[in-house]
Amino acid sequence: MSCPFECRNRELSSMTIIHKTRLARALVILSVLSTAQPACRSRATGPEQRYPIKGKVVSVEKRDSTVTISHEAIPGYMDAMTMPFKLKDESLLNDLAEGDRVQATLVVTGLQSRLEDVVVTREAVDQSDISKAQTKTQNWIEPKPGDEVPDFTLVNQDGKRIKLNQYRGRALVLTFIYTRCPLPDYCPLMTDNFSAIEKALKALPEKYSKTHLLSISVDPEYDTPKVLRAYATSHSADFEHWDFLTGPKDDVKRVATYFGMQYWPDGDQVVHSLRTAIIGADGKVVKLYRGNEWKPEEIVTELRELGPAADASKDLGHGVGVVESFDQERATIQIDHEEIKDLMPAMNMPFAVKDKSLLDSVNPGDKIDFWVEPTPSGLVVVRILKR
Repeated sequence: MSCPFECRNRELSSMTIIHKTRLARALVILSVLSTAQPACRSRATGPEQRYPIKGKVVSVEKRDSTVTISHEAIPGYMDAMTMPFKLKDESLLNDLAEGDRVQATLVVTGLQSRLEDVVVTREAVDQSDISKAQTKTQNWIEPKPGDEVPDFTLVNQDGKRIKLNQYRGRALVLTFIYTRCPLPDYCPLMTDNFSAIEKALKALPEKYSKTHLLSISVDPEYDTPKVLRAYATSHSADFEHWDFLTGPKDDVKRVATYFGMQYWPDGDQVVHSLRTAIIGADGKVVKLYRGNEWKPEEIVTELRELGPAADASKDLGHGVGVVESFDQERATIQIDHEEIKDLMPAMNMPFAVKDKSLLDSVNPGDKIDFWVEPTPSGLVVVRILKR
């Protein structure tokens, strides 16, 4: 696509025209998004679609090769909104700054999207703002491998309270989405990747029983449990192994912020970065992925390589049984169980549970695996997994 306006030779007093082939580098302004990068993936299929796009740069993220643009309506594709995009020519990230006016071509092919033929109009920039923005970006905090994840509480697609600690003993793969996301290489890709992970783990029964997937919506006011259940069902999710979570917006924000995820509403859409995390069976961060360049097989490989040291249940007593009844208020559960090796013979008896939320996901008659730890007052159930 040729330059849509005449490139002038003389200096402009109030603004500078920067063409995509210009080699001069401009300072980069605040990155509001810590990451949100569309992936160029070889598996994408479908005819290429091209749309003209005009808008204003909101932020630039050099580390993740994205630019967030508040754009006008794209006829035939999406309404006016603010969204992050990947550039075909990543060197242009050095020439872009907050407040620049952009004209480009949005190219969409299957799960790919990118901006091409970028032409930018630059307005004067306050150098002190640049310094502040760069400092803020450099100081952004996110968890490191080995950090213990707080015990966040959310609500799943069935309206049940879910606490992260109830999955102790299983490795978690956690990501963020929202059901109305329009870009194919953002939330739809995350869900597609999780479907692939789910399928791969089912072929590894030993790992499948020791893992769990969590997709957390960053649009909790729209993504109610009912909406999430319908969305998850459309993606053939197995709710025994994959939960879709929502909750009060402040609770969701706390979880997202912990993982370095940033987002904000824009009309009926959400401008957001991307974060996917592997959490070990001990509740500690194993790996954090920024953006969407990761592939399902990478995560499956990581999960396969998690050895016994990552299993927080290894030092606990393990039992198998059937739930007879439970008392949520008293935090007790009656289990007709088989022998718990080195601890007690098969019998039908009540146990105290360490956390009442462990009882949210069970019903009388359920066959379960459960783990107990000795305490001065007796054995206490610390984890329950439905079979």
